[in-house]
Amino acid sequence: MTHAFKNCSNLLGTGASRGLGLQIVESLVTGGFSPGKIIATARNPDGATELQIVCLSNSNCVRLCCLGVTCQQSIERAASEVEQLVQEEGLNCLINNAGINVVTNLETVTADKMLENVHTNSVAPLMITKAMLPLLKRAAAKGTGKGMGIHRAAVINMTSLLGSIELY
Repeated sequence: MTHAFKNCSNLLGTGASRGLGLQIVESLVTGGFSPGKIIATARNPDGATELQIVCLSNSNCVRLCCLGVTCQQSIERAASEVEQLVQEEGLNCLINNAGINVVTNLETVTADKMLENVHTNSVAPLMITKAMLPLLKRAAAKGTGKGMGIHRAAVINMTSLLGSIELY
C-alpha cells in the first residue's frame, strides 16, 4: 500500500492515535515510500503515547496535530495549522479515518447514540474535507501528471468496524 504514496508531498490522517490510523502512519514512515510530510491527528495528543513516539522518532517528516473531528472550531484550527505546515505546496492526501463504535443493539439503541455515530462517522469527514479543500486544490494545481490521483490530490475515506452500523 505505501508505495502509492511515493509521489505524495503532504498527507493528513485523522484518528491516528491508535488502530488503523496509527498503523497507517507507522507503515508510511517505515515503508520507504513516505510522503514529505505526514500530519497525524488525534483528539487528545497528550494521551496518544504511541503516536508521540512515532512523531519523535520521525520528527523530520511526522507532525502531530490536535483534531476533535466533531468540533467545527477544532476542525478550523487544524486546517489553519495544516496550512502553516504545508504552505504553498498544499495537501496531497487527506485520509479520513477517525471513527467511533457505538456499542448497542436494537433493543438498547437511542436516537442520541445514533446521531453521535452518524456525526462522527459521516458528517465529520465531510466537514474536514470541506475545511481542507483549499489545500487539496492548491496541491492539485501544482501536481504533475495527468488524471486524478495522490500525485496531485486525493481524499480517502475509510474506517474499520468502528464505522459499521451492520450490527445495530
